[in-house]
Amino acid sequence: MGVDSGFKTYRGRNAGVWGPLEALRLDYSEMCDPDWFESDSRLAWAYWHHCFRLYSEAEPHDGYHLLADWGSILPCGCFSVTTNIDGHWLRTMKQGHVLECHGSVMRLQSLNGSGRIWPVSESKEVAAMSAPPWDLVPGEQVEYRVASGGVWGDWSPALVGDDGFSITSLSGDRLTAHGVRRPGGVDLLRVDAECAMPLCEDGKIARPNVLMFGDFNMNSAHVDMQRKEFKAWEASLPQDARLAVIEIGAGRAIPVARGESERIVRAFPQSTLIRINLNDSEVGRNFEGR
Repeated sequence: MGVDSGFKTYRGRNAGVWGPLEALRLDYSEMCDPDWFESDSRLAWAYWHHCFRLYSEAEPHDGYHLLADWGSILPCGCFSVTTNIDGHWLRTMKQGHVLECHGSVMRLQSLNGSGRIWPVSESKEVAAMSAPPWDLVPGEQVEYRVASGGVWGDWSPALVGDDGFSITSLSGDRLTAHGVRRPGGVDLLRVDAECAMPLCEDGKIARPNVLMFGDFNMNSAHVDMQRKEFKAWEASLPQDARLAVIEIGAGRAIPVARGESERIVRAFPQSTLIRINLNDSEVGRNFEGR
């Protein structure tokens, strides 16, 4: 669903959520680590602000509205269970009918997971945040530096790789760059130094209310509320309900959505599983004919 709205994916044929990860030589799972907010908050927010702007400025494509319209005329309605963090289902479905299993970039929380969760729209800092554009071209000369043990090294000359994001030495060897700039310019990997960071009520830096990798401090209160709404909707269904369980783009690497769709198909014997996946559409013997 997200790809058709113009987004890249984390894996597969449409992978590429943030080009500068190539300069950092980090996988997206390494960047989606809450520790970055404590060790390098401006780098962390450069990544998450990119996600926020991408998701908030894009319009949910027609498929969202089509499914919501179908559901609205059915006796039991419909419910969206999603692992997407872009907030697009909440812009399409009515409140109380969406479960965002991994949270959403459209909400903020504290680093330690305590206190309230609040919408990004309440944070003027996120709206005002800016980062220098990554408009480097292959072969362009830049400067890079690395950090070790919290200590920054000197800026040194380098080149932009053929993909426009990776960094190489002047002799063409691939480098790891923790900072990248045009000669004498600003660091392209971080939000602008004059930008205020989004803060909690106690003055400490805030982070997106998203379940990240190795994340033990995601405030799950909002997701827990949504899950209760989903359980209540499920409990209201008659056992012989002929559910159409439409699963779109759910992979096996992190099989949360896939597992949920299979669970509900097992729970309702008259249901039908519709698995739409260009890479992995097999349903297995347990669901053949369902």
